[in-house]
Order: sequence, then C-alpha cells, then structure tokens
Amino acid sequence: MDPIGGSISVLLVGWTADARASIATALERTDDRLDVFTVVDADSALRRLEVREYDCVVSAYELPDRDGIDLLESVRERDADLPFLLYTDTGSEAIASRAVSAGATGYIRAATAGDDHAALADWIPTAVASYHARIRAQRERERLERFVSVVSHDLRSPLNVAQGRLALARDECESEHLEPAANAVDRSLTLIDDLLTLAREGKTVTDATEINLRELIEACWDTVETADATLVVETDRTIRGDPGRVKQLFENLIGNAVRHGGSDVTVRIGTMEPMFTSTRADSNRPTGIYVADDGPGIPEAERERVFDTGVSSDADGTGFGLNIAREIARAHGWDMRVTESETGGARLEITDVDLD
Repeated sequence: MDPIGGSISVLLVGWTADARASIATALERTDDRLDVFTVVDADSALRRLEVREYDCVVSAYELPDRDGIDLLESVRERDADLPFLLYTDTGSEAIASRAVSAGATGYIRAATAGDDHAALADWIPTAVASYHARIRAQRERERLERFVSVVSHDLRSPLNVAQGRLALARDECESEHLEPAANAVDRSLTLIDDLLTLAREGKTVTDATEINLRELIEACWDTVETADATLVVETDRTIRGDPGRVKQLFENLIGNAVRHGGSDVTVRIGTMEPMFTSTRADSNRPTGIYVADDGPGIPEAERERVFDTGVSSDADGTGFGLNIAREIARAHGWDMRVTESETGGARLEITDVDLD
C-alpha cells in the first residue's frame, strides 16, 4: 500500500524465531506505520509474495534453504523495483557487492544498526516512499501517454483530410492562400507528433545496451538535414542506453545546432572527461557529452528557457526538440544544460553519463 498516511507492510525473512520477534517488535515500536510479517526461509517468503503485496522485503543473508541474494534474484524476476534490504549479522564487502549487483536497494550490517535496529527503522520508510513515488510517476506518464495518443489520433484524422483536400485544391486552381494553409496543416501534424513523442520519451530506461558514440553520431548526421554544415566527432567512447531513444536525442541536438547555427555551421561532438586536481582527489568536472557549434550562441538569460515546451526562435519550429532531448536524457538518469562554446556559439552538455 502507498505509505502516505497509511501502514507500511514489511516482510522480514530469516533469523532465529527470537531474533525475528525482537526485530519486528523493535521496528513496530520505533515507527507505528510499520507492520512487520515474518517468515523463516526464502521459499516461505516467495509464497507470501505470490498471495499478497508487501511494501518492502528485509532478509538475512544466511537462510535455511538458500542465501538472501538468491532470494533477492527470485524477487527481482517478479518485481524489478520492490525495496529489498539485505540485513545481516554476517557480511563482507564481497557479499555487499553481490547484493548491489543483484539489485538490492540497500545493505546494512545489523551490528551497526543498534539494539533497537534504528538504522533499519529509518531506512524502510525512506526506501518505500521512493518506491511508491516512482510507481506514481510511472502511472502518471502512462496515463498522459494514453491521453495524448487518443487526442493525437482524433486531431490527426481531420488534419489528414484537410491536407488531402489542399493537395486537390492546388491541382485545380492557383491561390496565394493555399500554401500558407498547407504549411499550417503540416505544422499542426508535426506538433502532434512531437507531443506524442514527448509523452513517450520520459519513460525510465530499464534495458540499456552498449552504444558506440562515433557510429551513432555519424548515423544521426546522415538522417538530419544538415545543408553545408560540418560535423567533427571528437570521441571514440561508448555509453549504455536505449539506442533508438539516444539516436533521437542526438538527432534533435544536431538539428537544433544546424537550424540555429546557420547552414554552414560546424558542429563538434565529444566527451567531457574527468579532471583530477591530484592523484587522490575526486574529479571536479562532470563526465558527459557535449554538442557545440560556432553559431551565434544563446544569450545567458535565455539558456534555461530553451528547454521549455513551445520555446523556439525558429518560425517553423514546434519548440519541443530540446525538451524532448532532455526528457530522453533524464530517462537514462542523465541531465542536460546549455552554456557557451569556445567559439561563442551554443554548447549543450549531457551530464552524469558513464563513459566506457
């Protein structure tokens, strides 16, 4: 159940009977929202999960029938996001690493949680709240996509009729009004496509594959109208992402650079590498990818607005291109910002990207 104003159901797996009772009592005493159910082993836990929903699973590492990570892997086959904490009195860095790799939401050594299990009691509501927030966001996106899909279908049908009638009218007569009318219909159809794309592209990416940046960027360049523009690719790195959505991201960024930078603009695309100030210091510069041009650039006061829907300096643009690009980036766990290139043009940076 959604924990806002309600109880939080916890399935506690493993430990001895006395330890299970002690942990359950401590959790329910610490936070009266917690409703703890206990089982002795992994098979019992999986049977429970088949017949009812829980907000969180807390498991020991050592179980009578298998270990806690084996249980975690079985749970992940059913639910990729359900909060799962490995809570153990025996552990190591190797076990912690295995747990994280298998998709554990958290890992706590019981010895560090105190006799009242306070660390566990604090962790559960936070993890569950985050879980339900993601569920609500996903449901809202799905609702929005369904709505936009229905509306776009209803709008597209009469516009397609109008488009066909205008084509017939052009064959039968000449009028200075026909071309502006046809352009308006074409723009409306493009706007509908962009709205539908925007509703779809914000879905979180869950199935990422390896992408060679140079190959992807060069393929994007071939599909975008680039006039006399020049492409310079300054990276051979790879990233992980959804190839189709990442391709659209770069097509939008390249198209934006060419439209606003001019027909003979030079577009440079490369990676931002970590910069270390000492052998032990962490990088003080974000990793990511940049798309820079030598066009007129974007005034500093207007840079954040370029990501707003409907904002475009191009009379023929819909104002959704960069907004869609940022939604795709965020669906991958990345972000996007705009700054100035070394030549005074625009530079769009995709940050928080893991580079291989």
